[in-house]
Amino acid sequence: MVRNKQILTGLNHSLYEHPFDRAALEKLEKASFLKKAISWITENTIERVYTIQYTGSNLKVSVDNYPKVYDCFLYACKILDISNIPDLYLQWDYDINACTIGAKKPIVVINSGLIDLCDENEMLFILGHELGHIKSNHMLYHMMAQLVDIIIEEIPGAALLSTGFKYSLCYWDRMSELTADRAGLLCCQDKDAAVRSFIKIAGLPINEYKNINCESFIRQARDFKMLDFEGMNKFVKLFCIADSNHPWTVMRAAELLNWEDSGRYNNIINRSDI
Repeated sequence: MVRNKQILTGLNHSLYEHPFDRAALEKLEKASFLKKAISWITENTIERVYTIQYTGSNLKVSVDNYPKVYDCFLYACKILDISNIPDLYLQWDYDINACTIGAKKPIVVINSGLIDLCDENEMLFILGHELGHIKSNHMLYHMMAQLVDIIIEEIPGAALLSTGFKYSLCYWDRMSELTADRAGLLCCQDKDAAVRSFIKIAGLPINEYKNINCESFIRQARDFKMLDFEGMNKFVKLFCIADSNHPWTVMRAAELLNWEDSGRYNNIINRSDI
């Protein structure tokens, strides 16, 4: 790997936080009594179960067994100024994806497809996205969102009591992805790599990878952003993703390009904002 990235020592998550993420989180934090109760339950139930599941079923990556993968991960942590290195695990799945589990002691889990189907800068974008969730203190609320889903499924009548809170969590969950995408771009420091990642995640067949057209996808993303100003399109998008924890891939790309266009990304990279 070419060590040509700007190391963002002193980076604070507030510098790249998406305003929709912050606004949605502030609404959730107003229910402090609920946060305390669910955080205790989360740490002592679902987080423990998920940690056992992932650490007991998947390959732990280290410098001793898969040094190239681990070196890329350490480099991502270094760029984003994360000194408390999470454990890294590898699971068999050919989606280009990764996830982060746990709030008290988070672990990062990457899919085999991420390694086989992405170049190093694309990997840095996706690893940076996951590390962005950790750096931005998203993980407790991510685990809470999963816990609320389980409660609704398992306890009769719980859906009636928790629907509003669930949709608030889902909305914040989607907005937190926009913040994490910014962390991913700060990590890979390559807009085209971020765009290629979105294209692959959106469904490009492997045999078309050699024909990736970033410009056409960027045009699609910018067109989609323009549609967002129309009230009906806003309603349609809200209706389609109200119960989802990830915004649409093209929407994410549009938001990331808009942030890069604003100059705030360059300010951080050039260290004028740190």
